[in-house]
Amino acid sequence: MLPVTHDYLSSALGLRRASVTEVLIRFEEQRFIRKTRGMLQIDDRQWLEQKACSCYKLISGAYASSESVTINGSTN
Repeated sequence: MLPVTHDYLSSALGLRRASVTEVLIRFEEQRFIRKTRGMLQIDDRQWLEQKACSCYKLISGAYASSESVTINGSTN
């Protein structure tokens, strides 16, 4: 589960919030993800990685780093 909101995703991706919501609804209908208020669960990560742009690894690495900072309480 990823603690993200539609607002955060729209800001990070440079998209309108409504566009993010539309895409997430389509992904959920196709059973690639599940979403609840403030949380996103990826059910088919391999499919999502295949559909993502080449920047996927950069973004996932940055997210993992920020999560580590939150968990450890430091900025290494």
